[in-house]
Amino acid sequence: MQIAICLYGFGNVGREFVRLLNRKAPYLKSRHGLEPRVVSIVTRKGGIRAESGIDCPVLVNLANAGTLSDQEGFVGGDPSDLDAWLPPMREGDVRVLVDATWSDLDTGEPALSRLKDAARRGCHLVTLNKAPLVADFDGMAQVARESGVCLKFSGAAAAGLPAIDTVRVSLAGAQVDSIEGVLNSTTNYILTAMSDDGLSYEEALRRSRAMGLAETQPERDVSGIDTACKILILANAAMGARKRLGDVKVTGITEVTSREIAYWAVQGRTLRLIGRAVRTADDVSIEVKPTPVPYKDFLAQVTGDSKGVRFTTDVFGELTIVGGSGGPSAAASSALKDLINLAKAVGGEQGHIS
Repeated sequence: MQIAICLYGFGNVGREFVRLLNRKAPYLKSRHGLEPRVVSIVTRKGGIRAESGIDCPVLVNLANAGTLSDQEGFVGGDPSDLDAWLPPMREGDVRVLVDATWSDLDTGEPALSRLKDAARRGCHLVTLNKAPLVADFDGMAQVARESGVCLKFSGAAAAGLPAIDTVRVSLAGAQVDSIEGVLNSTTNYILTAMSDDGLSYEEALRRSRAMGLAETQPERDVSGIDTACKILILANAAMGARKRLGDVKVTGITEVTSREIAYWAVQGRTLRLIGRAVRTADDVSIEVKPTPVPYKDFLAQVTGDSKGVRFTTDVFGELTIVGGSGGPSAAASSALKDLINLAKAVGGEQGHIS
């Protein structure tokens, strides 16, 4: 199966995705019968395009080079002009737009309109960008269904932790009654360092930055917004919650003190930033807050930059998953996994939303 890819975004994740495609090319062909080729790479100022696919050595050089706009072959252009960037319709091709950009969480733009437009043009979607799903999950799902394309987004909800895949495949047929988990690596590392090493919040944050876990501007992480986005996407996808970010009660970790950590330790508990979605009658309530977790609870064992999630269902009982790496490598790997599963879905029937 020939897969023509239009990649939006060429930051750390986009570059790692390109490296991964190149490294995994023999495996993808021998194991899955897939031959992906990157037809275009698009940034805010324009991009690079080759209808027959950008040569692998060129791709690797681009991934290891500086700013894309400084590279040979770059042409300026409006990223919203899909006619300029999407792969042309070719017999036997599966066209996929992979979105590794950032967008506004309230509006989902500019990616939301672009993704919907691409779907209407028959292009399958893999998004690592949370914002379109946070702003309009139902709208994204509806457009994908009506257009008969696949929408994959495991990289937008805990990346290396296979939460979406678990609920869509392993828990198929079950009603998910609750989801709770540690979904952000940066905040979990900070709270673990405060607990295990006796660091203050400021010291733990500095250490996480030095390790490359925390961004230069870590507000989305430490404020709890990143966790809120992930639990919201999971709740909408797994529980049919139909909620928006404004419906989520969010408390971050910026006010957590060493004294509070010590107090809960005496009580046999440790603090974790927990995202929780619970079904109550015909509604779903969603909340994110630092939560004292008993040491015997599995979420207390999710330490450092690890993540973990627990599903409670009507027919399978409880299912817990822990682990999964974080960072650009995990996000890129999730996009590759989605690409493979998308190809399998296209080989069967179209219009899957998972």
